[in-house]
Amino acid sequence: MNQVEVLDNGVVLNGNLLTFPLSYEDIRALFGEARINVQSDNHCEYFYDELGISFEGATAYLRNLKKQKAYIDETHNITSMTMYVTGENVFAESKTEKRYIGGLKVLNQNMSRDRLYPYILGYGYNSEIKDEQGNMVRQIHMDIVLKVEDERKRKDIPVYDGDQILLDVYIGFRPERPKSDENYNIMVPDESCLIFDTFNFKLAVIQELMYNQEVLKPYFDIYDYMIFKKAHWNLETDKNIRAAVSFFKELPIPASLAGLVKEINMDGSDEIYMQIAPEWDGRDERFDFRKVTKSEMEQFPNLKKMLIFGNERDAESLRKVCDPLGIEVEPMACTSV
Repeated sequence: MNQVEVLDNGVVLNGNLLTFPLSYEDIRALFGEARINVQSDNHCEYFYDELGISFEGATAYLRNLKKQKAYIDETHNITSMTMYVTGENVFAESKTEKRYIGGLKVLNQNMSRDRLYPYILGYGYNSEIKDEQGNMVRQIHMDIVLKVEDERKRKDIPVYDGDQILLDVYIGFRPERPKSDENYNIMVPDESCLIFDTFNFKLAVIQELMYNQEVLKPYFDIYDYMIFKKAHWNLETDKNIRAAVSFFKELPIPASLAGLVKEINMDGSDEIYMQIAPEWDGRDERFDFRKVTKSEMEQFPNLKKMLIFGNERDAESLRKVCDPLGIEVEPMACTSV
């Protein structure tokens, strides 16, 4: 008989720990090749018919994972699994060819009826993390839904036969965003700071120091910043968020950190750009720069190479300043213009 146990941020399936979010490689390494149903672009269901279980992932889920600080990479976009128990009531248009036969526990216990609550698809289930005194700290990060088609039977329909689950089950990863203790009030350090004439070059330096090396503080996160400012901005946008731009313009960078910058490798997926424009697709030139000044570049004695947005013409323009300083400049787009 199969056995699923729901944990705080994942499940144990027949003794195999699955921590969400998952990639297809994670589940394939444990259970082999899945039968894959592509519902739409980058939205897939992965069926394991012998188990009576499917997993679901989509690139569209990555946005929420980033918002909740649960993002790993683009491949880890699987956030739910379904157990097809009845062979009748299903959550998706397609289903496994065989039923799930086995148990379901939550934090090593069968689900108690007093924690079931009415849900649009049947029963939802609350499970709590408690402290040593037995006080609730929070709900677990997993959303558990038991499907019941007939609303009139919801109060009476059995959930278990012994340890065997009797209803179809949806288990979704719903992480709670961890609280931040960052202080976003800009503090001027008691030392000299770098001076920038080119804002987009400054952003590239911040990417290296704040997000790659994590030596420049505070570590800026637009969602935490919004909470800190008690603001309500639209973050589902490809437009620049003015408050984020203003923060980075005002942010002082101690000159003592300049020696840590040895390379600049600009990439459209860099964290700095996602903080300024969370939905930016990298297809415009808003973060490019084609000119720098000798004085700002001389502040970086160990900088030897820059990979920049743009083409060969953009690189050539920068080389006029960078070549005499021993800084190699190469464009991401290598075609000549």
